[in-house]
Amino acid sequence: MTAMHRYSLTPLLLVLSFTACGTLTGRPTDEYWFKSDAKTFASATDSLLAYKAYVWPLSAAELAKENEQLRDALARDSGEFQRLRQIIAAAAPAAGLREHARAPQLIDQLERDGRGSRFATLLAALRAELAERRRIEDKLRDEARRADDVEQKLDALKNIEKSLIDRTGTPAGKKP
Repeated sequence: MTAMHRYSLTPLLLVLSFTACGTLTGRPTDEYWFKSDAKTFASATDSLLAYKAYVWPLSAAELAKENEQLRDALARDSGEFQRLRQIIAAAAPAAGLREHARAPQLIDQLERDGRGSRFATLLAALRAELAERRRIEDKLRDEARRADDVEQKLDALKNIEKSLIDRTGTPAGKKP
């Protein structure tokens, strides 16, 4: 797990601890993502937090299988709980760029439908986390681009030095 993924869970944990608790209608009875002897969660927030902890470390192949299960669950029940699971899965590190771009759209759609109001704080935290990830990814791309530019300039200087050596027969700066 990279440092970015390890530390990105902290703000969400804080937000989830302040998110409204309570029972959730339409919640699945098989919360397979929860690794405990407990059969149910005290709140939907607890369940979503456990789901995030379950989904985020998954590999791309495992996440693809999870998305199949999630599509089936959404076909049976398109309530806010399942849609929040969809957003969490789309924001997972292994989800890929297309899903990462889709996650904010799913958040917007849930908010427009007025179905995410109970989880407004959670949605805001997910949105902030996605924005931070995008900022970091953009920064990494810029740094990689700068490194490529520096490497190209270094190669150009090496070529100039080589051409000077070829012309004079001695390395630049050395007297024959």
